[in-house]
Amino acid sequence: MPNAPVLTPARILVAAAALAVVGVLTLAPRALIRPYQERAVDVFFLVAERWGGATLAHNSDVVMNIALFVPLGIAVAALLPLRFALVTVPFGAAVSLAVETAQSLIPGRVPDVDDVLHNTIGAAVGTVIVILLRLTTRAAVRAGEAVSRR
Repeated sequence: MPNAPVLTPARILVAAAALAVVGVLTLAPRALIRPYQERAVDVFFLVAERWGGATLAHNSDVVMNIALFVPLGIAVAALLPLRFALVTVPFGAAVSLAVETAQSLIPGRVPDVDDVLHNTIGAAVGTVIVILLRLTTRAAVRAGEAVSRR
């Protein structure tokens, strides 16, 4: 698997879908998005309670901004070779900055510099997930190859 292609059509489609979801959720009129946002926050906190985890001390906007960019970070990092995966973090920051700039032109949307930070954290979390999975997989493959050589 080490030589498996990175830019597969499925991965490109998933990355494009993640980017489209970010675009819709951050640029659509707030009145249209608010009911879905409230449900997503409720589900997040319900899952956190069921897993016995402490509920985050942050407000729901912070949680949503971080969570929204985790899939984007995962999808974009999965497109890149491992050595370039960290490029996903500044990419996430650039997408967030573009979104916040565009929001300044949309009535009812309020751009916020803090959102750029939280979105970038989400992209970084997604990137770290991909890096850890790849390193774990690489180590398992090497261990398996070492065992099979014996």
